[in-house]
Amino acid sequence: MNVNHNSAFKDCYMMQRRDIERFADTLADGFSQYNLFKYTCCGKYDHRKMSHFWAFNIVLNSPDAICIADSKDVNSVLIYIPPRSKEPGLLSYLKAGLLRMVFKIGMRRSIRLSRFDAEAQKVAQRYKASGDGYLFAFATRLDKQGQNYGKPLMKALLHYLDATGQGCYLETLKPENVGMYEHFSFRLKEEVAIKTGNLTMFAMYRPKSK
Repeated sequence: MNVNHNSAFKDCYMMQRRDIERFADTLADGFSQYNLFKYTCCGKYDHRKMSHFWAFNIVLNSPDAICIADSKDVNSVLIYIPPRSKEPGLLSYLKAGLLRMVFKIGMRRSIRLSRFDAEAQKVAQRYKASGDGYLFAFATRLDKQGQNYGKPLMKALLHYLDATGQGCYLETLKPENVGMYEHFSFRLKEEVAIKTGNLTMFAMYRPKSK
């Protein structure tokens, strides 16, 4: 079934290029309590540097990704990457501002994030098939959590997944998030010990609708 993004996400705010910094700021705030990013920042979380990290990733993935928020206020953000033929290559990274990002957040932080990503991708390869999408990021600003800003975004995504027949993979680093995703019909596939930062990662998958 061919589903237009605008119809599937008609009740969501679709990111415009001018919104990249605001989306990145919300993600940096929403993920500020995650041990990965505290480890990345050597124990003291740096919101500004992590905003640069998220902005780079939004630009890198935006040609393919569906980037939505609850409203123009961008209290909650969801970024979904549909199935694609190949992952971004070095040229795509450079065009998205890789060198600028490394300069802004620092080499040590960049290496730590790269090492985590390499471990996470190895796990994803065990469960994510070529026709599956990837829930890249889903976060709500700390002062807006528990106020139902994120739920409509997830419900819109599930409608899109079911309408297009796509499976979806995600990972989370918070055990309390597992139950939330299970409520949205994701299944816990594996609990993985990640060497980078001595973290525990939960790999989850939602199969395509039949």
